[in-house]
Amino acid sequence: MSRLIKTLSSLKLTVVLLALGLVLIFVGTLAQVHEGLYNAQARFFKSWFVVGVTVFNTKLPWLILPGGYTLGAGLLASLTAAHFTRFHWTWRKSGIFMTHLGVILLLVGQFGTDMLSTESSMRLEEGETRNYSEDFHDNELAFVNRSPGDYDEVVSIPESMVAMKGEIRHTNLPFTAKIRDYWPNAILMDIPPTNAVAVTATTGEFRNHLVRPLTSDVKSREARAVVVFDVLGSNGVTATPIVAAPLRGERETERVAFAYAGKDFTASLLFAPAMGGNLLVISDSSERNARPAMIPEADLAKRGELAREDLPFKLRIREFWPRAELHEKLPANAVLHPATHGRMSQAAVVPQPVVTDMASRNLPAAVIEIIAGGKSLGVWLASARHDGEKMRQDFEVDGKPFNLALRFKRFYTPYSLSLQNFTHERYPGTDLPKDFRSRVRIDHPAKNERRETEIFMNNPLRYEGLTYYQAGFDEHNDKVTIFQIVKNPSWLTPYFACLLVGAGLATQFLIHLVEFARKRAAPALAAAVKGKKSPPKKDAEGVKK
Repeated sequence: MSRLIKTLSSLKLTVVLLALGLVLIFVGTLAQVHEGLYNAQARFFKSWFVVGVTVFNTKLPWLILPGGYTLGAGLLASLTAAHFTRFHWTWRKSGIFMTHLGVILLLVGQFGTDMLSTESSMRLEEGETRNYSEDFHDNELAFVNRSPGDYDEVVSIPESMVAMKGEIRHTNLPFTAKIRDYWPNAILMDIPPTNAVAVTATTGEFRNHLVRPLTSDVKSREARAVVVFDVLGSNGVTATPIVAAPLRGERETERVAFAYAGKDFTASLLFAPAMGGNLLVISDSSERNARPAMIPEADLAKRGELAREDLPFKLRIREFWPRAELHEKLPANAVLHPATHGRMSQAAVVPQPVVTDMASRNLPAAVIEIIAGGKSLGVWLASARHDGEKMRQDFEVDGKPFNLALRFKRFYTPYSLSLQNFTHERYPGTDLPKDFRSRVRIDHPAKNERRETEIFMNNPLRYEGLTYYQAGFDEHNDKVTIFQIVKNPSWLTPYFACLLVGAGLATQFLIHLVEFARKRAAPALAAAVKGKKSPPKKDAEGVKK
């Protein structure tokens, strides 16, 4: 035991730990290029060990480094052991003791902040009420039992367990959830109908879409006119635009740009009943006063080549559909029909690259099979990109209603916030924020509390151990506010630690200052006392004979 304490209190161990800390900071900073700021901080500085690193694009999977928690714990143990073994308590060293205790408190406080603090956000629209916030990065698989009358029973599974693709069991769940597939970042796309046809186009917003022709008796909110034509020059086809009319209710018309003989042209499709239906309009963008060419639907329906005096080129109408739907083509890596039940059973999963920058977040997707009583109840597809009541995945087990969702990790509170009013002001003539202000109502049934308060810039709400900051707003909806919620039980620890270190340094300085002043005063006092007690000197002439 004494050997262990001697090792912990040695100066060599402290130097080694500090050197390893410099290496970890260097390697962790380089890792931010490939892994992103958040992932690098979590893997290098908020962990006990780091297995495998990348240095200057060179992967070192065999390299194992101590993590930030290990180095912090080692420095804390070394400082504590040295403090109690090398320094003996005397008033002369009280400042050093206070400084050491302050540093120890600072290390303990930082460890507590990393382990206990959370940051989340809350998005509220005027009139909306919520009793939870959502994490910025982490996700969870939630199973909600809606059978209790006045509340929902929620069982949340961390994303890390979902990524393992195993069977998930919980004492509060009367079924087993089997993760059949998982993607850390993915989007969902509708599977095009079987009668949708592919078109070859070189320009236009819908050049990567399939076209599903519709007859007049088929009702569809996505119905629109679509035309595909070739621009013919002396050397053949120079461009093949696909042009679609706007949907009903849309005001903006798509303008497809193409070039011919060094000039820029645009094509758009309009619905003009007075001119016989749909109208293809081609304009010369390089001349402001040029009159556009207008081609009626009757000419489009004939297909084939079309020459007009108001156009410097010929057109070849390849396809024209007066009513059609446009469906985006699925990429080659799309996974078709991964689910058999639920609202996403007709969706395809398209895996996406994992993002690492702080401005973006990964939106995972998973395929979950529900097994109860040894039988499969079906396979559901869940996605964090499509979380919400409209995309809720419902099922029943033993007559009890459940739903599942892959969503942002939630932090529930025993009280709720309701947004009464939100206002935001900008400086005149700019988009710079001047003032953001949210008036919210707090409802805490357990405390029988119901009151209103305001949250605005530099004036957060501190309630029940949480701090609500006015973080921003929705750029597309001026009635939506965004709060940043911070929970940090040890937020006062760094202040106390810094005060203790400052007081210790000041105390030690004053102790040495007083001792120094006393030492300087001691020789002068001794000389004065000695001069007062010595007899006066008499020369030879002053002595009686």
